Amino acid sequence: MCEKLFLCAGFLLLAFCGCSEKLPENNNSISNIPVEKKETKNSSEITFDFSIELIGDPIDTTGEVWNVKGIDIYSGDSSTPIQQIKHINTLTPVGGDFSGGFMVEDYNFDGKRDFRLIKLDPKTNEIKFHFWLFDKKENGFVPCFQLDSLPAPQFDYANHFILSEFETDSSLISDTYKFSNQSLVLEERNVKIFSQQSTSIRRYKTENGQLILVDEKPIIGK
Repeated sequence: MCEKLFLCAGFLLLAFCGCSEKLPENNNSISNIPVEKKETKNSSEITFDFSIELIGDPIDTTGEVWNVKGIDIYSGDSSTPIQQIKHINTLTPVGGDFSGGFMVEDYNFDGKRDFRLIKLDPKTNEIKFHFWLFDKKENGFVPCFQLDSLPAPQFDYANHFILSEFETDSSLISDTYKFSNQSLVLEERNVKIFSQQSTSIRRYKTENGQLILVDEKPIIGK
């Protein structure tokens, strides 16, 4: 039987809810201590007008990591979800305040709040994300597999860019993306190349759908 985590997701506020051992099965209790959702200075400033219910099971007695199997989305005071997302099957760290596992932001810079769920790989401790973006035409949330595929995405809300960085055996690659016509587009790539003799940086820009090398220079003293 799946348990539920209920998030009253409003502006800067999350509330904790879970299953009480003292209650009969299928009864939920809401914590009377709301948890502040911390926002960075670089975040957007818009409200999230929905409540989110994570459906799944804790993987151990600590309850800090859940196997999330579904998400129910509510609007207003309705007890019936306006949208149900099923077949997720992620390991998501939630802790006592959801501070790490579930996050709300405007991830495609369209003025509407979206959300993401952490996907934890217990074998490598690698953290990835599942993103859902609010679609005005659908009046609901749709998955964004392009964002899902980015390593460690960081969001620049001032300039509407998304930054992603990853390493290879001999280089550090930093990519800059933006949204164009609801699709994620690679704008620029900086590659820091390491060798025994020297270190250099190559800068690429996208032109007509192709990455073009525009600059290469050594790093002095590295």
